[in-house]
Amino acid sequence: MTGPYPVRDLVYRAARLPYRLLKRIFGPAVRSRPRLHRFAVAIKEATREFIKPPLAVQLTARQPDVTTSCAPAPSVPDFNRTSGLPEWLIEEWREIHEIEPLLFPDPNIQFNVVTDFIQESRVGRHYLDLCSLYGEKVSHVFLVPWLKTGGADLVTLNYVRALSDHVSGAKVVVISTENSDSPWAKKLPAETRFIEFGKSYPHLSGEEKERLLTRVLLQSPPRVIHNINSLLGYNIFIKHGSAIAENSHLFASAFCEDVTREGRSIGYPVCFLPHCFDALTAVFSDNRHILNKLHDIFAFQEEKLLVHYQPMAVESVKRKRSVHSGQDSLDILWASRLDIQKRPDILIKIAERCKDMPFTFHVYGAPVYGTTNHEAKAFVNSLNSLPNVRYYGPFDGLRSIPADNCDVFLYTSQWDGLPNVLLEAVSMGLPVVASATGGIPELIQDGKTGFAVVPFDNIEGYAEALTKVHQDRSVLGDMAGSSLELLKSRHSWDNFTRAIRDVPFYAG
Repeated sequence: MTGPYPVRDLVYRAARLPYRLLKRIFGPAVRSRPRLHRFAVAIKEATREFIKPPLAVQLTARQPDVTTSCAPAPSVPDFNRTSGLPEWLIEEWREIHEIEPLLFPDPNIQFNVVTDFIQESRVGRHYLDLCSLYGEKVSHVFLVPWLKTGGADLVTLNYVRALSDHVSGAKVVVISTENSDSPWAKKLPAETRFIEFGKSYPHLSGEEKERLLTRVLLQSPPRVIHNINSLLGYNIFIKHGSAIAENSHLFASAFCEDVTREGRSIGYPVCFLPHCFDALTAVFSDNRHILNKLHDIFAFQEEKLLVHYQPMAVESVKRKRSVHSGQDSLDILWASRLDIQKRPDILIKIAERCKDMPFTFHVYGAPVYGTTNHEAKAFVNSLNSLPNVRYYGPFDGLRSIPADNCDVFLYTSQWDGLPNVLLEAVSMGLPVVASATGGIPELIQDGKTGFAVVPFDNIEGYAEALTKVHQDRSVLGDMAGSSLELLKSRHSWDNFTRAIRDVPFYAG
């Protein structure tokens, strides 16, 4: 037996055995009688006070872990210390004890001190910087992946320009969410703020980016948030759309579904839009085809599916080429992205099929996304190897190239909305031969406003249309005129701005 109080310690240990035995035998009967139970508790407490070991023995028996307790047990009795509890807690308990004598901590209470080391938030570190870039009293926020030479990028510019020119008090912020260059940002109106969010915070995780941008949109809510093909924007709409929609109206633009090499439909309208549609005020599109498809598949409310045919200015272009029969050669223009969606491989097959015809294919374009470097190099090498093909590289809009030197515009996309490049071609008086996919038939009606080829990979269909044009060019004048009239009546800036004003909460 060790310690300074061996006798009391022995008595304490010896008394616990008969106490446990009596408690097991008489416990049920005692607990069923309140007065007897209170008497038994009083006897128990009095006995415990009489025979309990002193503080040093208690502390030695407990052997607290110095890594989890407030302090290690003292090696000698410390009668000024009542327990291992923090002093501030004892003080508070004393005050409570004055009011209710039954409340006081058990000196033998077991406790651990848990220390949680919280790292500095990288989101909080960048929040004030982003707020400074964002500004105050923002009316419209556009979420885009980037601003490059693409159709969706031009759609963004059209909406921003319409708001800046025709909506009084509009304060627009465009946020690019991918870590990529945006060469078309220079085309934004001077008063529009452009934030390269993706390039500014590439070190943040996807979740951290969501938290940072969501915090700004919640705490400085604009009237309108318009998502145009931003993955980060869709993730925010899906996770936090209901909360953000309390103070902002959410809109999204849908153009077409993408298609994998195996034929599976993917893309934002199919994979993301259904999960945030309820939080949206409306969905915009540049064509009716995709909206009808979304309605048929997902039963979206028709009143929230709105077509905004994109504007295209019609310029008086004096064509250098004759549209009459008898010319020896046919100059064909193909201008688009060298991405798999636009199917440059089909263009190559058409050129190979027509190698014995007096056709020259003038090709402009470069890969933007969805195409590997190996595929892009293979496309360019194949184009350069064909004697009837002239490949010129990238272009910045159809008006940046000598398109009026060509006789017909060729388009071979596998899936699409209503491509802006076709609107440009029509506005320049170019007759069009195009695949009848997506929203293209809403502009190119076979035999009336152009030649529509079905299906998109019908090589013979393209060759037949081009041959028909070469043999009888008299049809080109009427087709070009009909498509130009459709463009003037449906794709004017007045119609576009009027459609925007008609959307509840968007412009007013």
